[in-house]
Amino acid sequence: MVEMIKKIRFSVLAIFLMLVCGISLIFSFQQASAPEPPNITIEPPDPSLPAEAKLLTGKWAGEWKSPFGWDCLLVVEKVDKDSAQVVHSWGEYNTQKMNCHCEPNWARVQKAKVSYREGKATIEFITPGYQTDHFKKKMHLLSGEYEGWTERNVKSHGYYEFSFTVKKDEPSIMKGHFISGKNSNLYIEMKKID
Repeated sequence: MVEMIKKIRFSVLAIFLMLVCGISLIFSFQQASAPEPPNITIEPPDPSLPAEAKLLTGKWAGEWKSPFGWDCLLVVEKVDKDSAQVVHSWGEYNTQKMNCHCEPNWARVQKAKVSYREGKATIEFITPGYQTDHFKKKMHLLSGEYEGWTERNVKSHGYYEFSFTVKKDEPSIMKGHFISGKNSNLYIEMKKID
C-alpha cells in the first residue's frame, strides 16, 4: 500500500512538472509585435483609379499562420495605376526548428506591383530576407531595385516574396501569402484598422 501511494505521488509530481514545463515553453515562444513605423502618410487614392485599387489604401494588421505566430502590419500609403508605396512591419519570428530568427523591424517598399481585375486588387513585392545584415543595419527604404539589388540578386541571396489581395465584396479583409527563398509558405488574413 505504501509503495502504491509513492507511485501515485510520483505520477502526480511528474504530471505537474510536465504541465509547468509545457506552459513555460509556450510563454518562452511569445514573440515581439510588429513595430509602428515612423512617418506614416496615407494619401487618399486618385478618384480615377478603379474601385478595386482604392480598396488597398490604409492600414492592415494580422498574424501569419505559423507555428509560433508572426505579427504583421501592412500600410498602403499610396496607390497608383500599377504600383503602390507600402510599409511592411513585422514582429519577431522564429521557425519551428529555430533555424531562422528575424528581429522586429519594418521596410518601406516604394514600387510594389499592383494589379486589379474581376473585383479584386493585389499588391506584390519581393524583399531581401529579413534576417540578413541588410535589415540589421535598420535600412528601411526599398525601391523597385531593392537599394541596388536586382531582383535576380535578391533571389540568389535569400528573399521573401509577398502577395496581398482585397476583394470588392470583402473590403475590410486582406488575404495574403508569403514565400521564402526556401519555398516555405505562410498565409495571413488581416483586418483593416485605419
